Amino acid sequence: MTRRVALILAAVSVGALAGCDGVVGARMTFDDVEKTKITEIVLSGDAGNVTVETDASATETHIRRVIYGGTDPGGSYQLAGGVLTLDSECGRDCRVDFVITAPPGAAVKGELRSGDVMLRGTGPVDLRLTSGGVMVENGTGPVKVRTTSGDLNVIGGTEVSVESHSGDLSVLDVAGPVTARTTNGDIDLKLSAAASVTATVSSGDVNLMVPAGDYRVRAVTGSGEQEIFGITDNPTSDKVLELRAGSGDLRVSGG
Repeated sequence: MTRRVALILAAVSVGALAGCDGVVGARMTFDDVEKTKITEIVLSGDAGNVTVETDASATETHIRRVIYGGTDPGGSYQLAGGVLTLDSECGRDCRVDFVITAPPGAAVKGELRSGDVMLRGTGPVDLRLTSGGVMVENGTGPVKVRTTSGDLNVIGGTEVSVESHSGDLSVLDVAGPVTARTTNGDIDLKLSAAASVTATVSSGDVNLMVPAGDYRVRAVTGSGEQEIFGITDNPTSDKVLELRAGSGDLRVSGG
């Protein structure tokens, strides 16, 4: 660790911080710089938002921690052997947000109970959230995300698997293959290369865009309209479109 700056700002009033997920109290901000090369980022803890930005020219990792409602910064992150562990656990009525700027390619994994996660330019992703949304942009490895409640968005990349009990799923400009499942919500998918897709929704619409070509199509709708055009249904194709919409419309377009 080469630098630390701590700023402690007392709350002006209860209402001033009432919008921070119900957390009320002081806000503490800590900025750290680590020279060790980060190969993996692990998320853990209770409540907090995490943003990981990448910079191809960076030789260090910048770590900003913003602690709401707590009085002790604790050991809210650890670095060992290139693995950076971010711990948002800080007690009752407390939340820790992280903003990380690092060289690209680090894997991101772990679990959070509540919070939003935004990742740009990271490596493989494997996350599980109870409540919260996730955005992964221009990753360089497989993406696997599960949340009980929240929207999941992926832009760019290769293999993607996303699942939400309640929330919309958006996967755009990925090479695939793609698996997307939600109980309540819409699914929007756009592939940059021909690949297999599995999309399942109980209540919501499925909208899939793929490059023109041959696919083995297995599409089922319960109550809703089905429209498929711009592709050829070939039962011998190794690229399978397995699509199900229990209550909602299903649309596939090739081009």
